[in-house]
Amino acid sequence: MKLTPRLEKIKKRLFTEDFKDRGTWYFDGVTILTDDEIKKEPLVVRKALALEYIASNLPAYIKRDELIVGNPNLNSVACGIVLPLYATEKELEKARLHSLDQNSVWGHHPPKWNDIIKRGLSAFKEDVGRAFEREYSKKKPSEEALDEYRAMIFSLNAVIRFANRHAAAALGECKNERDPVRKKELFEIFKACSRVPEHPAATYQEALQSYWFAYCMINSGGEFIPLARGDQYLFPYFHRDLEKGRITNEEAIDLTGSFLAKCNERVLLNTKEWENYYTDGIFSQGKVPDESVATNITGGYEQRGFTWKEDEDINSESNFNYGQSANDWLMNFVVGGLKRDGTDGTNELSYLIIDLMHDMELIMPTLAARVHKKSPDEYLRKIAEVLRFGQGEPAIYNDDAIIPGFVDMGVPLEDAREYSNDGCWEVLVPGKSYFSYAHVLNLRCLEWVFTRGKSILREGLQEGLDTGDPAQFESFEEFYSAYKKQVDARIDFQCHRRLENLGMSNMIAPDPLMSALMDDCVKKGKDITQDGTRYIFQQILVTGLSHTVDSLAVVKKLVYEEGTVGMEELVDAVTRNWEGHTLLWETVRNRVPKFGNDDEYVDDIAVWVLEDFETRVGEWNKKQDKVLFPCGIGTFENYAFLGRGIGASADGRTAGDALAPNFSPSAGFDVKGPTAAIKSITKPALLKYFCGCPLDLSVNSNEFEGEAGIERMAGLIRSYCDLGGQILTITSCNVETLKDAVENPQKHQSLRVRMGGLSAYFVNMAPVQQQNIIKRFQKSGAF
Repeated sequence: MKLTPRLEKIKKRLFTEDFKDRGTWYFDGVTILTDDEIKKEPLVVRKALALEYIASNLPAYIKRDELIVGNPNLNSVACGIVLPLYATEKELEKARLHSLDQNSVWGHHPPKWNDIIKRGLSAFKEDVGRAFEREYSKKKPSEEALDEYRAMIFSLNAVIRFANRHAAAALGECKNERDPVRKKELFEIFKACSRVPEHPAATYQEALQSYWFAYCMINSGGEFIPLARGDQYLFPYFHRDLEKGRITNEEAIDLTGSFLAKCNERVLLNTKEWENYYTDGIFSQGKVPDESVATNITGGYEQRGFTWKEDEDINSESNFNYGQSANDWLMNFVVGGLKRDGTDGTNELSYLIIDLMHDMELIMPTLAARVHKKSPDEYLRKIAEVLRFGQGEPAIYNDDAIIPGFVDMGVPLEDAREYSNDGCWEVLVPGKSYFSYAHVLNLRCLEWVFTRGKSILREGLQEGLDTGDPAQFESFEEFYSAYKKQVDARIDFQCHRRLENLGMSNMIAPDPLMSALMDDCVKKGKDITQDGTRYIFQQILVTGLSHTVDSLAVVKKLVYEEGTVGMEELVDAVTRNWEGHTLLWETVRNRVPKFGNDDEYVDDIAVWVLEDFETRVGEWNKKQDKVLFPCGIGTFENYAFLGRGIGASADGRTAGDALAPNFSPSAGFDVKGPTAAIKSITKPALLKYFCGCPLDLSVNSNEFEGEAGIERMAGLIRSYCDLGGQILTITSCNVETLKDAVENPQKHQSLRVRMGGLSAYFVNMAPVQQQNIIKRFQKSGAF
């Protein structure tokens, strides 16, 4: 679609001004512990008072041409969180013993966006007030619950305060504005900010503004949260305003584009310029004081930075991946899909958002499209049309495969149909879920079989089990049994830790605002960081699947079936990073089947690996009822970091190389094209993996040109869903374009590629990340 004049101006501003502005981090070094009365308040109340301080002091200003207003602090996945100090030194010291700090706010889970827009925060305040009265009237009221309720009220008032300050700013600009058109716009902004989010939205502009104000304050309070099913929440207002003639089509487009632009204003094109406020506590869920970080990888975020460090080598711990998450706020947005009643939810706004994200060349919010058997052909065509141009979005979510998984785990069908995603791609029920995940590094488990539990890259550190001398294993089944013991031990460790650490972050990083906006927290009088929400999902992830499966195929075929390679030789090769074993390296890479090519030999191993994994995780679901443990297959955007700590593997991968992203074939080895890859990944039964197992496809854009190309892309999507795939991302590009972007970045500023959990501007990624993307395209077969 052709952008409106306003959106052309806004897009130009984004790329020429906003994307080059480092912005200002607020509240660094600020404390609210200014008097004894505040210090005496319980921690959760002090957190709410910190939010009040943010709401009162975060600058309120209005940019030219915008119709939706409000600017959160710069808090981001890559660069960290800055909050006013609200915890005492004694509290901080205790938290540090558990690898926690004020920034240990997990995020990832969306609040009740629809209720925020539809009911207004005044209704939430009434809910909390009634709960407070009920608790207070008890013979022995819970002081903890009463404190939580007070904190909730303070937090909700803070959001309203933030909105009122923008109303005042808009009115002030309106008085001084000479252009009558802009003067009217500013007055409409003033009216919207005066009403929402305190009161129910009455117009499309108010609905968008309510949505955005709530996001601004939640994010400024440290939560990285998705926007969930925005087209479903906003469409009634969009449709009603157009139907009643309150707005024109162009005005509806301008309002929608203005909202999407707000999601992108913190993007920085030169990611080396980001300031680093990252702390070890970010994304930490806590740990017992004697627990080793090396054996407790949860999100892959431990002790690393994402920002460029000038005094370090290009391949240092920070610099090798400085651009991967630099512009990520876990701000996912889902369009389409089934509604709660089972009817199709695709609407005009679904199409408009897909078009605007594409035409404005935006990377936030990360866009996903839910599809199902009854999705309109026009909708699939629209998705296919934009996916031909490289951006990797929208990601495809197959309702027909995902919803049954929720139901199988015990989630009611109506709630299951309401699913959205979290900050990356994992699915949950918005407004009702606390979500987290933990990696089981399957490829490292396989490394431990070769090394009897010792790390190759960590100077022989004993990390895994000693499952015996692999040279003494007499069959592949015996070798595989040792691998399974390693994996089972890691599953047990992660599930046990998720249960043990549940609620630990509440000691230092409660979130009364999010708690007020989630189902059941108010009813229970508990914070979201405790067990306040209805569903607690703790996803256990298979990590490094393709390399693990391909390596097992090498062992099975060359060692045990053909006997052409001795186990001692293979162990020596992987421990020495293939040095002195060039011929063997070429053999394992070129003569043994690779996952992702529709080859039964290796695909059957994948089926075996996944069945055993889900069985072990399922045992943890049976032995307790506090947490739901779904399975997944994933790396997110962390595939380079996760591979960095793993030695060479039997599939020919060299030490420290990036893993294949998520549920994808190893880079460069899916030589039979995307159809074969789809057939491979859909051979295992994926019901238990409903929470997320994305296939990230890289396809040659030359194969998808013109009308025939659109049909091919739509057919690819339909085939994936018909075969039972769950989540699919497609990056359509070619090696020549990517290589030219490396050499001439100024010509490709808006080139977007998928990175496992989000899309990023290619030219701003670290060289090792760029080369990994290029590698995916170099040997992929044509469609």
